[in-house]
Amino acid sequence: MDIDIRLAAIEESQKRIIDLLVNKTKSPGVMSLKEAAQYVGFSPDHFRRLAVEQRIIPYSRPSEQQKGKLLFRKIDLDIFLEKSIKGENAKQPLGRRRKSTVILTR
Repeated sequence: MDIDIRLAAIEESQKRIIDLLVNKTKSPGVMSLKEAAQYVGFSPDHFRRLAVEQRIIPYSRPSEQQKGKLLFRKIDLDIFLEKSIKGENAKQPLGRRRKSTVILTR
């Protein structure tokens, strides 16, 4: 009976390993640039700009090189979405702030 339980556990772990190899899935909660952009609802180019240039969304590069694949955690994306929804509810003036038109004279 003990052997049957051990064999079942071994078979289950083998199934998980085969699924990972066949589907090439990453660790749970980690997305590529394309998947993350689709999850958030932006185009991949715009999403890359938000992450890399504006540093609004945290990311990691497994290759640790300047150019390479970007990976995003689902938790970070959820936090980003939550902040952006809160930002929409806050009343902020549209457009950018303009310089004052008042000329000071002495």
